[in-house]
Amino acid sequence: MTKKPLIPIALFLLALALRLWQIGDMPQGWRDDELINSLVISQKVLDGDIALYYPDASGHEGLYHILNAAFLAVFGAGGMGIRALSAILGALAVPLTYLLGRNLFDEWTGVTAASALAVSFWSLMYSRIGLRHIFMPLLATAAFYFFWRGFTHQKKGDSAGRSYAYLWTAVFAGLSFYTYFASRGLPLILLAFMGMLLLFDRQQVKRHWRGWGMMLLMTAVIALPLFLTLNRQPKSESRIAELAVPLVEAKKGNFEPLKEHIIITFSMFHADGDSEWLYNIPHRPVFGTIGALFFWTGILIALYHTLTLFTARQSLPNTRYAPAFLLIWWLAGISPAFISVPPASLGHTIMGQTAVYLIAALPIWAVGIGDPETGIGPRIGQIALALLLVGSITVRDLPDYFVEWPSHGMVRFLYRTDIKEVADYLNENEIADVSIGSYLAGRWDQLALEIDAEETDNVRWFNPERALFLSPALSFTNYPPITNPYTNWLAKDGIPVGGYTLTSITRAVETKEEAVCFENGICWTAVSYQPDQAVLELGWTVLPAYEKPPFTLISNPPPPDVYAGARLSVFTQLQDTDGNFLVGDDGLWVDPHSLHANDIFLQQHHLPLPNNTIPAAIIFGLYDPMTGQRLLTESGAEFITIPIK
Repeated sequence: MTKKPLIPIALFLLALALRLWQIGDMPQGWRDDELINSLVISQKVLDGDIALYYPDASGHEGLYHILNAAFLAVFGAGGMGIRALSAILGALAVPLTYLLGRNLFDEWTGVTAASALAVSFWSLMYSRIGLRHIFMPLLATAAFYFFWRGFTHQKKGDSAGRSYAYLWTAVFAGLSFYTYFASRGLPLILLAFMGMLLLFDRQQVKRHWRGWGMMLLMTAVIALPLFLTLNRQPKSESRIAELAVPLVEAKKGNFEPLKEHIIITFSMFHADGDSEWLYNIPHRPVFGTIGALFFWTGILIALYHTLTLFTARQSLPNTRYAPAFLLIWWLAGISPAFISVPPASLGHTIMGQTAVYLIAALPIWAVGIGDPETGIGPRIGQIALALLLVGSITVRDLPDYFVEWPSHGMVRFLYRTDIKEVADYLNENEIADVSIGSYLAGRWDQLALEIDAEETDNVRWFNPERALFLSPALSFTNYPPITNPYTNWLAKDGIPVGGYTLTSITRAVETKEEAVCFENGICWTAVSYQPDQAVLELGWTVLPAYEKPPFTLISNPPPPDVYAGARLSVFTQLQDTDGNFLVGDDGLWVDPHSLHANDIFLQQHHLPLPNNTIPAAIIFGLYDPMTGQRLLTESGAEFITIPIK
């Protein structure tokens, strides 16, 4: 592959070190997409459900998850188990970029582009989170590396060598279909390049058409099972339709969103950028001033050399087509951001990632043209420009990724840094019996805590807008800050932990002398109705024989036609003297799967009465929202009735 094996090895080790360093702690915490990817979809592989395509979370190709399952099996859920595969894939793309740049242009271009990619914010971002996107640039770079080897193969009488290269192109291009939906543009890049040659250099087409035909056929054969699978799951790719807002509007005759997205996407390399805190400092461009100058100079260089092809009157050496190939790759790679939201998305444009850094390195190649092997002047110029470009990216991108981006409050919120800090506090203080209250808390918060905390079996979860645990008495609350109806029940001298406050209960509730228990082991113990505030408060306790409701961990959004809601809830109603329904409010604002024996909790139901109505009775009970089936009390009743005096 190369006469200098130490260069790609060194580049790989540099890239891998940057991607594995503190991989479980930066970003600090876990994004729900990562948890869904690994603990729902990749877990399916470990459970024996191996598929080419998973309809979970708006649709996921299977290859990344099949490989990620191995990391989960070896390392478990954590930094290495969830994120290490992405780190390795991102690191492998770096030496491949060097090899491709060397073959397309020269040694210094390859080294510069690969080094810039290794330290880039863009690659670090997707190499250090457990998402499948980073597989795309690796396979695209590998496919184009072998394609260019086949296209420039000059050894006479060795057609097998060319065919071999095109065969590997087909393998990597075909496999890319099983990584990320943007990969479907990869064969279009090859077809566009072939179409250009058909117009301007038919001698090249005559020389390669058999190899190209075999390559395209093999790519189609490898990708065919995926498309057959998708054909059987017509609802599985709903995410694409959700994102294609500019395209949908254009079909209606409104081209303004499309125009805006194209302008913003072209400006993502110097003036604007991805607007999502999840994967960028909002509107941060890919390059700073120096990098942007290199990039757009590279675009001009590529355009100039591409335009010279139009004036050529004879077949040209294959290497003359490298700038044109790179332009096609770049345009196709960023085009998904033209027609999807948000514009300039670093994720949707990831197929063009390698091309972007090769283009930025083109000025280094231009300086070396004419005497790249022996000319002292060109070589010194190449080294100076390479150091300037890579140095400017290093001093900008590494602090931006490792310091500035993770410190922002929105990033901490989105990646659940608060949960990570709660886990650290629990570990340091050996706290077991505790509840955590957040109106945004869900199953992914619980999983994030389970990954980082040593002991979570006795952690309860609740929504403090409506509920409060009296037992256990310790509680993390007030993140995000809300108007809590139970503020007066909490000690004032709480301990700040992350965004939460660790506090304790200071009051007790009057309970019935004899509880009324339901068949699942949850018992009603207290009631308070405040008609002036339209609030009904119910107190509950949990028996040792409590039976948790059925539970299956399901992605968000769930697969088509799969129920993902709660399996236990409380219904409450006010009725008039004739038993007619007046108003109701259903909900269970504690997590039923985290309840333990002897837990005690309160929760409020809001029951504003219609005008000119007088309630005569309160009825309430438990039911399964999926089936509508009511749970019976120990006496066989479907609900409890409390007359209003």
